[in-house]
Amino acid sequence: MSDPFDGILQKLAPEKLQDTARTVIGLAAPELLRTGRNLIYILAQSNRIGHFGLETQIIRTLYEDSYDRIVIVTGPLDEAGANPWIPACAGPKIRFAHTADFDVRLLGLVDGGMQHRPAFDLLLSNPRTTITAFYRHILAGGAVKPLTLTAAVETRAREVFARNGIDPDEPFVFFHNRTLKYLPGQSYHEHRTADVAAYRDSIAALIDAGYRVVRLGEPGLDTLGFDPKRFVNVPDWKDNDRAVDLFACARCAFGVAQNSGPIWVVAAFGKQVLRTNLPFELLNLPYNDDISLFKHCRPIGSAEPMPYRQILEARLPAYWEADDIAAAGYELVENSAAELRAATEEMLERMAGRWRRDDARQDRFHALGAAFERTIEGDPHLLRLGLAFYGYGHGYGALSQSFLEENPGFLA
Repeated sequence: MSDPFDGILQKLAPEKLQDTARTVIGLAAPELLRTGRNLIYILAQSNRIGHFGLETQIIRTLYEDSYDRIVIVTGPLDEAGANPWIPACAGPKIRFAHTADFDVRLLGLVDGGMQHRPAFDLLLSNPRTTITAFYRHILAGGAVKPLTLTAAVETRAREVFARNGIDPDEPFVFFHNRTLKYLPGQSYHEHRTADVAAYRDSIAALIDAGYRVVRLGEPGLDTLGFDPKRFVNVPDWKDNDRAVDLFACARCAFGVAQNSGPIWVVAAFGKQVLRTNLPFELLNLPYNDDISLFKHCRPIGSAEPMPYRQILEARLPAYWEADDIAAAGYELVENSAAELRAATEEMLERMAGRWRRDDARQDRFHALGAAFERTIEGDPHLLRLGLAFYGYGHGYGALSQSFLEENPGFLA
C-alpha cells in the first residue's frame, strides 16, 4: 500500500529539520505569551477545508485546557482552497501564523512528538497521528470542543445570502458532491468521488420535505433542473465569500455528502451528516452518530457485491488510494439513485424523531469492525503510517438501515 506523504517528506532532508524548526519558532514568536504555557502546532494542509477545520478543532479539543496560548503555524489565507474565516472560529486562546514556506509546512507532516522548551512546547504530529489521538480521546470519554461561528462570520455570510436572494433563516440542508474537478489530473482520490446526477431524487426528497438545499464545492456542476432558489449552487455565485461555507456547515439542519473535507467541518460545528458513496476507510469515526451509506465493493469482472466480512478479509479499508484498490483486484460501485433517495428519507425520518435503530444489525456491523481492527492494530506498516485504527469498530454512527433492507446478506 502506497503512502502519499512519503514522496513529499523526502524533500525535507534531515539536515534541514533543525533550521526549519527555528523558522517555525520565529513565525510563532510574536504570538507567544511571555508568561503562561504556550503550544506551537504546524498545520500543513490549510488549503483543504477539512484539514484546516478538523485539525484546528482537534488542537482546541486536546490542548486548550492545558495551555494559555496556542499558535498554529499554517499556510497563507489567500492560498487557493484556504478558507480565511476558519481562524475566527477557533476560540480566544488560539492564534495563527501564516507562511508560504514549503519546508515549514512539510514539517507539519513529520511525527516527532511533543518537544518541550522553556518558553513553549512544539508539537510535531502528522495529521493522521493528530486525528487518531482525537478519536482515542473521544473513545476514552473525552469532551469534544466545537468550532464557534463568530458574529463577524455570520454577518458576512448573511449579507452574501441576502444579495443572492436567499433567506438564510429558512431551514436548509448542506450538500457537497466531490468530483475529480477537486484535484484535476490526480486520480488517487477517485474512489471518494461520485456522479452528482444520481442525487437528483435525493435532492428532490429534501426539497419536498421543506428544506432548501445549499451546495458547496466545485463550481460548474449540473444543477439538475431544480429551481435555483431551492437548490442553491453557492460555488456559482459571482460574489461568493468563503464565510458562506462555514455558515452552511454550522447552521444547516444536517448535511448530505461523501467522504470529503466539508463533512468534518459540519461535524466540528456539532451537526450530523448523511454520509453517502463512502469507501471503507480506516480513519473515519462518525462521532456525531452520522448515518453511513457505503459504495458496493466487488472483484473486478464480477457483478456480485461483496459482503462486509469479505471486504474486511480483503483488507480493503487499508487501501489508501484508488490505484491500490484496483491493483488488488477490486472496484467500487457508486450508490444508485434509489439507494441515495432511500437513505435520504431515512435521514429525514431520523431528524423527525421517527427513526429507530436496529440494535442487532448495528451491533453486528460494529462487532465485525472491532474484530478487523484487532487484526491490524499490530501491523508494522500501518503503525508506521499512523493507520492502525478502524473507526467503524467502536459503536459510533449507524450503517444505513435502508441499505441493509435491500442487501440482507451484507452482514452475513
